[in-house]
Amino acid sequence: SQRVCIGCEFVALGQDLPMLLVQIEADILRSKADVFFDLHQQHRQILAQRDELAAYANALRTADRHKNDFLAVLGHELRNPVMALGAGLHLLKRREDPKQALEIRAQMDRQVQHLARLVEDLLDISRIDQGKLALRKEKVALQSVLGFAVEASQPQIDANQHSLKTEITSEPAWLDADPTRLAQVVSNLLNNAAKYTPEGGEITLGARVVDGFVEVDVTDNGIGIPDDMRSKIFELFAQVRSPSKRAHEGLGIGLALVKQLVELHGGSIALKDSGLNMGSRFQVRLPLLA
Repeated sequence: SQRVCIGCEFVALGQDLPMLLVQIEADILRSKADVFFDLHQQHRQILAQRDELAAYANALRTADRHKNDFLAVLGHELRNPVMALGAGLHLLKRREDPKQALEIRAQMDRQVQHLARLVEDLLDISRIDQGKLALRKEKVALQSVLGFAVEASQPQIDANQHSLKTEITSEPAWLDADPTRLAQVVSNLLNNAAKYTPEGGEITLGARVVDGFVEVDVTDNGIGIPDDMRSKIFELFAQVRSPSKRAHEGLGIGLALVKQLVELHGGSIALKDSGLNMGSRFQVRLPLLA
């Protein structure tokens, strides 16, 4: 019988020819199947990459939109106090009445404080993102921290003619925390409550000890947070839109900063209750000092 080379192996032709043809056909089918499988896998990978790129492009568009909104609001937030300071300086040059001069200086001082808080919040966000914000932790009493927070927020609460009610536990509650940063957390929540509550509103600061944790609640009867914003409220630059409060919206970094500071302390923050025109309740949960 004749011998031929098939795949570098010599095979004798003859009675084995039908089997050889079947084997060759099977090999061809397997090769086609392998090629088809490879093409199918590549097609799936291309589709996945396309979806990934589309999601990335959409995220970039969203980020760009947030950046533009942020820059617009930043300009607004900087312009108002700067213009107020300019007007105050102009009035001080023209007026000699000591009483009026004292009132103008007080207004200018509030604007300077507003600018200082604005810049400090921006710097804090940057420090946290870069991992450069170091907490100065120490043993501190919860009641002391809350007292500092109330003291810092009282001017804004009074300016909007709100009433502040405190329901703070008398039970000893010690924390391993940075007292300045923790007071900043509660103060930001109180300021937010004052900002988004119509004049003459009610704000409550509560604190209690629960199962090895302290729970600090800030509750108001303000404009509330609509359902579509609940999942976004702690994102950077997120803002609750309110036509009546447009001039006081801020940069949308307050709650994002609060969340990051709380998490640096090993705690958590949540929006517990809220709804449009139904007020809000934010709760900070922190571990007690062991």
